[in-house]
Amino acid sequence: MKTKQFISVFVLSIVVFSANALLGNKEKLQDKDIVTVVGVFDGYDADDGYSFLIKSDDDEEDGEETIYFSEISDAALKSVNLQSDEFIGKKFEITYEVTEFEEEDEDGYVDTFEKLKIIKIKKL
Repeated sequence: MKTKQFISVFVLSIVVFSANALLGNKEKLQDKDIVTVVGVFDGYDADDGYSFLIKSDDDEEDGEETIYFSEISDAALKSVNLQSDEFIGKKFEITYEVTEFEEEDEDGYVDTFEKLKIIKIKKL
């Protein structure tokens, strides 16, 4: 009889831990932000990704920064082939997803990084 109770408690604990793991993954997916900007395509590099010049400050004449997107959705890449040079210097409306993640180094320090993925792009 005690064996059946032990097995029941064991199975129940596995179910509870599995449910908690699934809920934890859902919360991590909610940390993504969606941003839309206008930028000028600056080129593609296999190491750096897709780079765009984005106006960072409306008050300054030279207020531009370069943003690198490490990934692009299949749908966005099909709409505009950014791996060719024909679109360098062209203006685009870019909708992208920002995902934050943490990495711990060998000394135990935790750094927070952002991954930028283009999910929609439209030539202006």
